[in-house]
Amino acid sequence: MRVPNYRGSSGVSINLTPMIDVTFLLIIFFLVSSHLSTQENFLPLDLPVATAGSADFSDQNTLTIQIPADGVYQIFGNQLTIDQVQGALLEATRQAADKPLRIRIRTAKSVPYANIAKLLKTCALTGNSNIVFGVYDESQ
Repeated sequence: MRVPNYRGSSGVSINLTPMIDVTFLLIIFFLVSSHLSTQENFLPLDLPVATAGSADFSDQNTLTIQIPADGVYQIFGNQLTIDQVQGALLEATRQAADKPLRIRIRTAKSVPYANIAKLLKTCALTGNSNIVFGVYDESQ
Protein backbone atom coordinates (compact mmCIF):
# COMPACT_ATOMS: atom_id res chain seq x y z
CA MET A 1 0.00 0.00 0.00
CA ARG A 2 1.34 3.37 -0.96
CA VAL A 3 1.06 6.46 1.23
CA PRO A 4 -0.66 9.25 -0.70
CA ASN A 5 1.54 12.24 -1.40
CA TYR A 6 -0.30 15.51 -0.96
CA ARG A 7 1.09 18.76 -2.23
CA GLY A 8 2.82 20.76 0.44
CA SER A 9 3.12 17.69 2.64
CA SER A 10 6.58 16.45 3.35
CA GLY A 11 5.84 13.01 4.73
CA VAL A 12 3.71 11.05 7.10
CA SER A 13 2.33 12.87 10.13
CA ILE A 14 0.87 11.58 13.36
CA ASN A 15 -2.48 12.84 14.59
CA LEU A 16 -1.86 14.08 18.15
CA THR A 17 -5.46 15.08 18.89
CA PRO A 18 -6.41 11.88 20.78
CA MET A 19 -3.26 12.08 22.89
CA ILE A 20 -3.96 15.72 23.76
CA ASP A 21 -7.55 14.81 24.68
CA VAL A 22 -6.38 12.07 27.02
CA THR A 23 -3.82 14.41 28.59
CA PHE A 24 -6.48 17.03 29.31
CA LEU A 25 -8.79 14.39 30.78
CA LEU A 26 -6.00 13.20 33.09
CA ILE A 27 -5.27 16.76 34.19
CA ILE A 28 -8.95 17.34 34.99
CA PHE A 29 -9.16 14.02 36.86
CA PHE A 30 -6.16 14.82 39.05
CA LEU A 31 -7.39 18.35 39.77
CA VAL A 32 -10.81 17.09 40.86
CA SER A 33 -9.47 14.19 42.91
CA SER A 34 -6.92 16.37 44.70
CA HIS A 35 -9.65 18.90 45.50
CA LEU A 36 -11.86 16.19 47.00
CA SER A 37 -9.06 14.76 49.12
CA THR A 38 -8.24 18.13 50.68
CA GLN A 39 -11.84 19.26 51.03
CA GLU A 40 -12.31 17.60 54.41
CA ASN A 41 -9.31 19.47 55.83
CA PHE A 42 -10.37 22.92 54.67
CA LEU A 43 -11.64 24.07 58.06
CA PRO A 44 -8.88 26.15 59.66
CA LEU A 45 -8.45 24.88 63.21
CA ASP A 46 -5.95 25.72 65.89
CA LEU A 47 -4.90 22.09 66.32
CA PRO A 48 -3.12 20.90 69.44
CA VAL A 49 0.66 20.52 69.27
CA ALA A 50 2.21 17.07 69.68
CA THR A 51 5.74 16.34 70.80
CA ALA A 52 5.65 12.77 69.46
CA GLY A 53 3.64 10.92 66.89
CA SER A 54 3.79 9.41 63.46
CA ALA A 55 2.59 10.50 60.07
CA ASP A 56 -0.04 8.19 58.63
CA PHE A 57 -0.22 7.89 54.87
CA SER A 58 -2.13 4.62 54.70
CA ASP A 59 -5.03 4.21 52.32
CA GLN A 60 -7.61 3.12 54.90
CA ASN A 61 -11.21 4.27 54.74
CA THR A 62 -11.16 7.41 56.87
CA LEU A 63 -14.01 9.49 58.20
CA THR A 64 -12.93 12.92 59.41
CA ILE A 65 -14.88 14.53 62.26
CA GLN A 66 -14.02 18.16 62.99
CA ILE A 67 -14.77 20.09 66.16
CA PRO A 68 -14.14 23.83 65.86
CA ALA A 69 -13.82 26.15 68.86
CA ASP A 70 -17.60 26.48 69.20
CA GLY A 71 -17.83 22.73 69.98
CA VAL A 72 -20.12 21.76 67.09
CA TYR A 73 -19.41 18.42 65.39
CA GLN A 74 -18.85 18.60 61.64
CA ILE A 75 -18.66 15.85 59.04
CA PHE A 76 -18.14 16.87 55.40
CA GLY A 77 -18.82 20.48 56.41
CA ASN A 78 -22.27 19.68 57.86
CA GLN A 79 -22.96 20.60 61.48
CA LEU A 80 -24.32 17.63 63.41
CA THR A 81 -25.50 16.77 66.89
CA ILE A 82 -23.87 13.86 68.70
CA ASP A 83 -26.85 11.63 67.82
CA GLN A 84 -26.47 12.51 64.15
CA VAL A 85 -22.74 11.77 64.41
CA GLN A 86 -23.62 8.34 65.79
CA GLY A 87 -25.90 7.73 62.80
CA ALA A 88 -23.18 8.86 60.39
CA LEU A 89 -20.66 6.56 62.09
CA LEU A 90 -23.02 3.60 61.82
CA GLU A 91 -23.64 4.36 58.14
CA ALA A 92 -19.92 4.77 57.39
CA THR A 93 -19.18 1.51 59.23
CA ARG A 94 -21.89 -0.27 57.23
CA GLN A 95 -20.54 1.09 53.94
CA ALA A 96 -16.99 0.09 54.82
CA ALA A 97 -18.25 -3.50 55.16
CA ASP A 98 -15.25 -5.80 55.59
CA LYS A 99 -12.62 -3.03 55.50
CA PRO A 100 -11.75 -1.35 58.81
CA LEU A 101 -12.88 2.25 59.23
CA ARG A 102 -10.53 4.82 60.72
CA ILE A 103 -11.92 7.90 62.48
CA ARG A 104 -9.80 11.07 62.24
CA ILE A 105 -10.65 13.69 64.83
CA ARG A 106 -9.57 17.26 64.08
CA THR A 107 -10.36 19.52 66.99
CA ALA A 108 -9.36 22.99 68.08
CA LYS A 109 -7.21 22.92 71.19
CA SER A 110 -9.67 25.23 72.99
CA VAL A 111 -12.53 22.67 72.79
CA PRO A 112 -13.43 21.27 76.23
CA TYR A 113 -12.52 17.62 76.72
CA ALA A 114 -16.17 16.82 77.51
CA ASN A 115 -17.03 17.29 73.81
CA ILE A 116 -14.19 14.99 72.76
CA ALA A 117 -15.16 12.42 75.41
CA LYS A 118 -18.72 12.32 74.03
CA LEU A 119 -17.33 11.69 70.57
CA LEU A 120 -14.97 8.96 71.79
CA LYS A 121 -17.86 7.28 73.62
CA THR A 122 -19.98 7.46 70.47
CA CYS A 123 -17.15 5.88 68.46
CA ALA A 124 -16.91 3.06 71.00
CA LEU A 125 -20.69 2.49 70.91
CA THR A 126 -20.60 2.13 67.13
CA GLY A 127 -17.73 -0.37 67.31
CA ASN A 128 -15.02 1.94 65.97
CA SER A 129 -11.75 1.78 67.88
CA ASN A 130 -9.30 2.91 65.19
CA ILE A 131 -9.14 6.61 66.06
CA VAL A 132 -6.42 9.12 65.18
CA PHE A 133 -6.12 12.79 66.11
CA GLY A 134 -5.00 15.59 63.81
CA VAL A 135 -2.24 17.60 65.48
CA TYR A 136 0.60 19.95 64.60
CA ASP A 137 4.08 18.48 64.76
CA GLU A 138 6.12 20.48 67.26
CA SER A 139 9.42 19.59 65.57
CA GLN A 140 8.53 21.43 62.36
